[in-house]
Amino acid sequence: MHIKGRFLDFEFPHEKFRFSELPPATKYLTIAYVSFSSALFMVKWLFYQHHRNLFASKADWDLITSPVLQLVPCETLWHPISLVLSNLIDVKFWKFAVNLLNLYVGGAFIERNWQSPTELLRYTLEIGSLTNLAIVLVSIIASFALPQVKLDLPLDGSYTILVGFPIVYKQLVPELTLLKTKNIPILSKNFRFKLLPIFVLSVTTISQIIWFHHFSQLLSIWVTFVTCWVYLRFYQVLPPAIAGTETSAVVGDASETFQLLYFFPDIVKPILRPVFDFSYHIFCNVLRLRQPFQDDEIYAGNALAEGRGAKKVGGRVEERRKRLALQVLGERLQTES
Repeated sequence: MHIKGRFLDFEFPHEKFRFSELPPATKYLTIAYVSFSSALFMVKWLFYQHHRNLFASKADWDLITSPVLQLVPCETLWHPISLVLSNLIDVKFWKFAVNLLNLYVGGAFIERNWQSPTELLRYTLEIGSLTNLAIVLVSIIASFALPQVKLDLPLDGSYTILVGFPIVYKQLVPELTLLKTKNIPILSKNFRFKLLPIFVLSVTTISQIIWFHHFSQLLSIWVTFVTCWVYLRFYQVLPPAIAGTETSAVVGDASETFQLLYFFPDIVKPILRPVFDFSYHIFCNVLRLRQPFQDDEIYAGNALAEGRGAKKVGGRVEERRKRLALQVLGERLQTES
């Protein structure tokens, strides 16, 4: 899809936009998203009208909740189904419109690239539900120390679409131009998909801090980001046809460009690098939640990432090869002498 204007060009990987031609998982998720969001809107509207007719006053729209459909931390124990259904719920119009477009277009693109309806459903619902569970637990724990964390207010449980999908775009088409500004002095430049995750994180974080002051939503945004990245980085299983191998599947994305460090601007990388390296050590070597990536895995991941258009970065494999080459050269010189 390519839209051209005087000051702005918008481009997205070409997909078929007829609803009948959508891949199955995207189609089912889109139907469920529209249906559940519409059902929640009707429930809130009916309660709003009933309250106004009964008490001759207006109820607070944001405080009208449905614990079965929405993620309300203090109600989750009695309505655990909300961990799943809240992935397909939005009541804010702007977020509904953005997520619907993201799901309709981006979901189809991701599903066709992964060649697996099951994987898209797992990423959106299973990983999304685990993320929602983590958000509820973190919110409950944080509420003991931070009084601004409200457990009776609903949380957006559909951040996997808003925050998680851009991580996949960065993985699949990192250097593809999403937006191109032109005819604007100083500001004319390309905005590539690899910048989309940090852009979404920055906008949502700043909006929560400045305007909404909803600390639990801020937790939800960042927990979703970390959970989705951890799954794609360490646990997602790609079939041989997608992974570029003939016999074996590839678990995770070991490419150096998909390190968490490369989601952030260069100016903060020197500060974040030791923190992320220490976290990787704890995750793999101390807790043993996943074996550390081996050099052959990193090499295969880099090759797959470069095949998707990612720019090559110097890293551990290259450094190890240089050390080995210098070691071999030193041994040969000693032998000859």
